[in-house]
Amino acid sequence: MSGRHELEARVRAHYAREGLAERILAALAVRGVDPARPRPEDLEGFEDMHAGGAEATESLIELLDPPRGARVLDVGSGLGGPARRLARTRGCRVVGVDLSPELVAAARALTERVGLADRVTFHVASALDLPFDSRSFDAAFTIHVAMNVEDKERFYCEIGRVLKPGTWFALYDLFRMTGEPDYPVPWADGPEQSFLVRVDELDRLLTRLGFEVVTIRNRTRHAAAAMAESARRAERADGETAPGSAALVMGARWREKLRHLATALADGRLGAYAFLARRH
Repeated sequence: MSGRHELEARVRAHYAREGLAERILAALAVRGVDPARPRPEDLEGFEDMHAGGAEATESLIELLDPPRGARVLDVGSGLGGPARRLARTRGCRVVGVDLSPELVAAARALTERVGLADRVTFHVASALDLPFDSRSFDAAFTIHVAMNVEDKERFYCEIGRVLKPGTWFALYDLFRMTGEPDYPVPWADGPEQSFLVRVDELDRLLTRLGFEVVTIRNRTRHAAAAMAESARRAERADGETAPGSAALVMGARWREKLRHLATALADGRLGAYAFLARRH
């Protein structure tokens, strides 16, 4: 097995949760939500697997600002929350890809139940080998994915390949500022799975790969506040009635993962930034 495929196997195993879709639907029922017919707002807290949740998703959608009817790619789509929000609020057709079969199955189940399966689809695929024709998307975005990707040049090259010239790409990710976080964190059990870069490094890489970076937003303060609150809620909750999807997606050490991320954002080791770039 090559180094790339070995790493992808480790990442896939990190997110592997048997029966995730059924467990999420059961958790919604515990909340008093009909799992067969949830409303989009019923999924808040379950579907946005990143620092800041729905507010951060909406901020990135505003930054990307795709036209109505645009075909948009979500790279590393997770449970599908951002893809569904974009389709619902902006009238876009969204295609999501994720390395984890369990996350894709859960994203499809939730999308079907909120009535968006005709506008949002999900595929199990590697972000380093996207199964789409070149120049086939009108916009693209990625949220909290690149931290798991060692070959960032290929990652962003693939996104650039499938974008039409002159279209937009937005990302929201975590970056190294003064050091590494304590492990485990939501995306990695140890440093061998985590590939954080500095903001200036990504700026230079995107420029070299044919993107024009037009906006860089510092979202650290918002992310730190949101993660601090998530960590506080996690300490008060038990494993069966924990709010949101963190306990289901992150596994047994979910409280520790949230606490470590919250601490690293608060003490300045990590930062959270959003980029907007145009594909030449």
